[in-house]
Amino acid sequence: MRYTFTEEGFDEGCALWKASVPEKAAAAPGMARIQFLEARPVALAVGSWRDKADAEAFMRTGVFRDLLERLGPLLARKPEPEAWDLAAYAEGKA
Repeated sequence: MRYTFTEEGFDEGCALWKASVPEKAAAAPGMARIQFLEARPVALAVGSWRDKADAEAFMRTGVFRDLLERLGPLLARKPEPEAWDLAAYAEGKA
């Protein structure tokens, strides 16, 4: 999901997202990873799920509906959902 905040709403909006989503997502069945990237005034939430049905089930929990109600006045435009398929992946060695 791509969020575009007002300049004044960016910090508060990002804080709301981080307080509302990661813990609930981490406990959801099928969650592999959730990330939140910031590039003022835009933030990008990336959830990786083991199965599309798991992601859809999490969306039905109302977590994002409730979050969007709270984010409303902090947003410059309506959030833009995006669905991507993993085409390549690499991970460095520790």
